Amino acid sequence: MAQKIAAMRQMFSELPETSIYSPVTDALQSAGQLDEQDIANVLKAFSTMPQSTNVFANPVLHRAKVDCDGTDITLNIRSFALRGVLQESEIVTGGLTPAYVIFVGLFGRKPEKVQDGFDEEEVFRALINRKFYRVSRGIREDTSGRRALIKQVANFVQTFPESGPELAIQHFSTLRKANRAKNGIPERGLNDERREGRLLLQMIGTHMENVAVGAMSAYMRGLLDRNPNLTSEQLVHQTDALITDEESAGKTAFQTCYSLLLGHRANDVENKALERMGIIQTHHGSAGSNMVARYMATLHTPSVSDFLTAAHMNLDGDRHFGAIHDITHFINALEQLSPDKQEAAIRNEMLEGGIPTFGHPEIAAAGRVDEIQQDPRPAIYIEPVLQAIDSGDLTLNDKQKQRLGMIQRIYQIAFVEGVIKPGRENDPPLRLTPNTDFGGWAAQEALGIHELDRTLLTYIFRGFGWMMDAREQLQDRHIIRPVIPPDPQIIPTDSSDSTIPDIVVSTHNRLVQGDAFSAH
Repeated sequence: MAQKIAAMRQMFSELPETSIYSPVTDALQSAGQLDEQDIANVLKAFSTMPQSTNVFANPVLHRAKVDCDGTDITLNIRSFALRGVLQESEIVTGGLTPAYVIFVGLFGRKPEKVQDGFDEEEVFRALINRKFYRVSRGIREDTSGRRALIKQVANFVQTFPESGPELAIQHFSTLRKANRAKNGIPERGLNDERREGRLLLQMIGTHMENVAVGAMSAYMRGLLDRNPNLTSEQLVHQTDALITDEESAGKTAFQTCYSLLLGHRANDVENKALERMGIIQTHHGSAGSNMVARYMATLHTPSVSDFLTAAHMNLDGDRHFGAIHDITHFINALEQLSPDKQEAAIRNEMLEGGIPTFGHPEIAAAGRVDEIQQDPRPAIYIEPVLQAIDSGDLTLNDKQKQRLGMIQRIYQIAFVEGVIKPGRENDPPLRLTPNTDFGGWAAQEALGIHELDRTLLTYIFRGFGWMMDAREQLQDRHIIRPVIPPDPQIIPTDSSDSTIPDIVVSTHNRLVQGDAFSAH
């Protein structure tokens, strides 16, 4: 036991290697050698943030041709590489667990089995599970006294039944801070003077409590939607029963969250679809919420709760890097229109500035030429849903079919057909490729996840991405910037694995014709 404890302490205290790639510093030296003073003066403005990230890279790795309304378009497909150790194709085909992928991101290497059968992945997974499952049994003080946290969540949901999980998370994060202050527990926060292991454990514990609160609130609100007469005690009983059954069945914290999110015990098909989507979202590179996490770490945020809440608020904005809420509003508006007016509304939306969940602020996901960049994640998320529909393991109701038909038509107009802008009638059509939340919305619509809950899965997994960023940021606070180019050593170069382009092309072919979300 002593050896196991020592191994755990060593594991959690381990920090990944920092990047030594300093492109601005190197360029300054070159400018000086060439006596290019004007260039050197410009570069000096960036000399305080020369480092590059060693966490995440998503360069173009694959190329594939697809047919778009009779035109051959070359897709320059972005890749996903975590720490230069793990690529998305391994996640998709390798059956890797969330604990495995998160471990790689936090520690910069793959988990191992070390002395005396100490399995790092197993230990890490058990820690995450323990932090999650203890929440429903925890006691917390609120304005009415000390009560079980699960009872407080039930009262919150009954009082505010139209609130999404993000509000429950923020509310109980505030209570957590208030309890610590009342009980004289100091807030150590995020700073580079803390022991790395203790800080990481606190971040994981805080995040998993937030995850449990958000997931329980989503499940309770679903119970109330089906039966508004349920009492607070009944909400607690039914929620606790599901969590207890899932834990007794050996389900991980993440798998229990899928069940809470769906409103019923998730089957194997649902677990597969949600797990793939979640794992791929563990880290999104320089996305807005990750940048907020880095900024908060740079400020030496006094509270871990505040660190996670700030990044979450950015993630849940209507126009975060993808706007999953924005596409929900757009689909709801389209539902009120006749089919011909829907077509006009989609084209008008694109002409006025773009379609929600299409395009990207940092990659060339829009263009009039025969090459365009493609985020592979939408296809990665949608593929298991299409497979489940084809096998008969997933059945859609009429409303789901109608709404997914709209998202398919949006894809056809925005990318396959494109639009001609006034005054540019002689130019090729402008095309936009979808980003990650196009796939996230479509997959969650097919699985029946409530509109209010469609960023919770991202939050569950992205929270660990924020921890990865915080650990790197505390090692080098100068790394933060709007776009963080990766260290070349973590950029994947082997394009021989066709897993990802095959998924992208097959999903495109499915979306360009017929009813994509009916069995084939």
